[in-house]
Amino acid sequence: MTTTAPTAAAASSQATITIGSTVGIPQLNPAVSTFSWEETLYPLLWDGLTQLNAKGDVVPDLATSWSSSPNSEQWQFTLRQGVKFSNGKPLTAADIVQDFRYYLKPSTPFQNANEIASIKSVSSSGNTITFRLSAPNALFPEAITTVKAIYLPSLSDIDHHPIGTGPFTVQSFVPNSTLTLVANRHYWGSAPKVAKLVFLTEPDPTSAFTALKAGTIQVMGAIPDSDVSEVAHSSSLKLVKPEVPGSYVSWEVDTKAPPFNNVKARQALAYAINAKAVLNEAYFGVGTVSTENDPISAKSPWYDPNLTKYTYNLAKAKQLFAQAGIKSGTTFTWWTTSAYPEWTTSGEILQASLKQIGINLKIVSNDVSTWAAKFYPAGKSYPGLIVPNFQSTPEEPAFSLNFFMPNRCECNWNSATYASVFNSAIGTRSVVARAKDWDRLQAMINEQVPTYQPIQLEVDAATSSSVSGVWEESGDQLHLEGASISS
Repeated sequence: MTTTAPTAAAASSQATITIGSTVGIPQLNPAVSTFSWEETLYPLLWDGLTQLNAKGDVVPDLATSWSSSPNSEQWQFTLRQGVKFSNGKPLTAADIVQDFRYYLKPSTPFQNANEIASIKSVSSSGNTITFRLSAPNALFPEAITTVKAIYLPSLSDIDHHPIGTGPFTVQSFVPNSTLTLVANRHYWGSAPKVAKLVFLTEPDPTSAFTALKAGTIQVMGAIPDSDVSEVAHSSSLKLVKPEVPGSYVSWEVDTKAPPFNNVKARQALAYAINAKAVLNEAYFGVGTVSTENDPISAKSPWYDPNLTKYTYNLAKAKQLFAQAGIKSGTTFTWWTTSAYPEWTTSGEILQASLKQIGINLKIVSNDVSTWAAKFYPAGKSYPGLIVPNFQSTPEEPAFSLNFFMPNRCECNWNSATYASVFNSAIGTRSVVARAKDWDRLQAMINEQVPTYQPIQLEVDAATSSSVSGVWEESGDQLHLEGASISS
């Protein structure tokens, strides 16, 4: 794959676009990303060797081309010429090598560590970066899209003065409050079309949507499902939708701690979820029910329709809870946050269902940072707790199914068989053979219920009608690097 580098220049406009979200940005290290909203910064501040386009295809970024050995165990990437960090230092292949070694360190809390864990060594010679893998990976260019080039000498100061190679750089940052980005005068690519991007943390979805309608902010990430219809019929606002939706509701439990270390307890909870009510009441009908508890959408060509359907069935749930030794009067806890009111509504629906079969559900609301600290990163114990979440991944199944690999999911599920099949899938160049492995993995998730996927979502953003050039990846990551605004 090849591409030609455009010419760098200053911002082509002095305009400012303000972006609002109910989820704050707590830190700026892309290797430590804690919330999916932080990924909005990836194409603004950072570049990787490869990236995904709007269709979910892997395309060049800092690398202009790549190739692999016949067995896909060795990969070579050619680094783009003339790239500089935002401090003016030239980017070298040696810098990329050091970045990958940093991401690979066990002490680096990189969420997607499993996607690069097969890297046995990384080295450089001139303008070429060579990766040697411990196992074949035909999807390696896709796997490294989230590894971003960081100027490591300034790593200790990354939350104050992050240095990357993207089209913007940080002017000011107050964690969980405001972030102001300005055009990077050393950027290697096409100049940004605005001089500033300002990120504001709004107190709640209602305040954020009110600010969008009033023009105080011009972009809102992840608008409430209750507001989608209003935006769709507005002349002053417009929706931003992914070309290929890749999001789903994901409720997590600790599969290593009682009672959900028992697969029957996990299956029981699956039957107790009134997914249709959750879709209609919590998500205002924006999405589809996933009775198969499958992270892959039924709209995907990789979807396996031959799975057990966890149709809402309280009698079945009660029977399985009893088989798991869970008695009437047992109390579970639902851990929610005001940043996502749909999570509270979902908990109330589940609470009403469980009450009918003698199970109590205590709903506890927390600040979003406290909510995450309870079960993130993977490895923490949280017995009896049900944690609502959502996942946003590109269409390629390797991304969504990787979430269930050992030490990746906060659910603490660890299956050597699953890992073996997953590695088999990514190691083959045969699409037919890989499809069979994806089916096997979906069947394991369906049977073992390590997490709950009751709803397949479409997470939409919204902008004022004066804003152009904003788009979403299939994983719902918002792209603002080409944004412009008319007066």
